[in-house]
Amino acid sequence: VSLVKSATVADPFGGSDALPGSTVTYTITANTVGGGTLPNLRITDAVPTGTTYVPGSITLGGSPLSDATDADAGNFGAGTVTVNLGNVPGGQTRVVTFQVTIN
Repeated sequence: VSLVKSATVADPFGGSDALPGSTVTYTITANTVGGGTLPNLRITDAVPTGTTYVPGSITLGGSPLSDATDADAGNFGAGTVTVNLGNVPGGQTRVVTFQVTIN
């Protein structure tokens, strides 16, 4: 599996400067290779220091996930975003996003 993380910034003035109050959207793309299945794939990512997690911002494949530890694949707790992807066959791509605000 390969993981690629990228970020885009939207500042309060309509630009892309990393200023206090700017929103950063992180995208983590997981690509699997091979003919087998990767069991219990989980993505975890700590919210960076100096930022605040935006509640309700986790998505998987564009579909929203809750922040609670519940029946869906995502949760936020102890400063970390976690998304359980389950069993992922080789040759698949999964995309997770979440947002933070710069303090």
